[in-house]
Amino acid sequence: MIVSEIYSGSGLGNQIWNLVVPRIVAEKYGYKWGVKKSNPFKASHFLPNIDFGEEVVGGSGPEGGPPTQLPDGIVNYYKERVDNYPHQMGGGHDAQVFDNFLWNQLPDNTKIDGCFQKIGYIQDRRNDIIEWLRPNLDVTDYSDDDICVIHFRGGEYLTTASWCPPEYYANASDIMLQINPNMKFFVVTDDPEEAKKYIPWASIIGSSTMNEKDPYGEMQGTGFYKYQGGPISIDYSILNNAKYAIISASTFSFWPCWTNTKLKEIIAPRYWFDYKTSNGWWRGDDMIVDSWLYLDQEGSAIEGCECRVQYNQYRKTNPFYQSL
Repeated sequence: MIVSEIYSGSGLGNQIWNLVVPRIVAEKYGYKWGVKKSNPFKASHFLPNIDFGEEVVGGSGPEGGPPTQLPDGIVNYYKERVDNYPHQMGGGHDAQVFDNFLWNQLPDNTKIDGCFQKIGYIQDRRNDIIEWLRPNLDVTDYSDDDICVIHFRGGEYLTTASWCPPEYYANASDIMLQINPNMKFFVVTDDPEEAKKYIPWASIIGSSTMNEKDPYGEMQGTGFYKYQGGPISIDYSILNNAKYAIISASTFSFWPCWTNTKLKEIIAPRYWFDYKTSNGWWRGDDMIVDSWLYLDQEGSAIEGCECRVQYNQYRKTNPFYQSL
């Protein structure tokens, strides 16, 4: 059996990666899988199709591992590979490179930890994942050819290197208006006060405008920021039904958009987490969705498949990748 664990310090999007990928890995090998549920899954109230697999008994350890004691019947532990960029690239952060050992050599009866944020792990299972992550509500009010939904990630995210400046959202909206001059823009966000500063020309909708509270309340998000809004299931479903979307580099918006079967066009930041600093690298290394449109700092948009071609050329000439 392959065992993963969801951690309370992980945001919802990160928790989903830790549920989806270990299951895919286990099924690829023909192993059983199970999830150690020492912490609550922050979308259990609106993603009812999540299968936690076999019961996991025993085991203990700190957030993120390594475990101090393995669960019953588990004899191995594996931490997904970490390859830190040099400080002139990505600020020394993990490049998030596809892990061939995890994918091709992992032994049975192993507990695994990691971020798992690689398209290569999930791309062939999209139809299955759509079913696993099907919400139990269906907000279609903003699923229209004349509406573009923007996801603005605020809170503690604004203290990281990955936030997008106001120009990103303005340039992306200009491209959407080229597609449809009648496009109207609406924002879903965890941080309405900051969203008003970054995107003052769009109306805020969704959970942050509601008096009803999310069932997991202040557990949503990560770090110091405490989410004060309503059920995040509303925002998830709005993004999951949008026909046009502009997103920040956030795992929360990644999942409902990647599993969205109505989506006609989406704009995401080029180089993902390193939109503002990269001269060619992507962080994560395997986070290009071929069908998405990516926007750079100059306001130019390029299809994901072409981004992949250019990135592969960049990797051939950059010494960091030769050391992997």
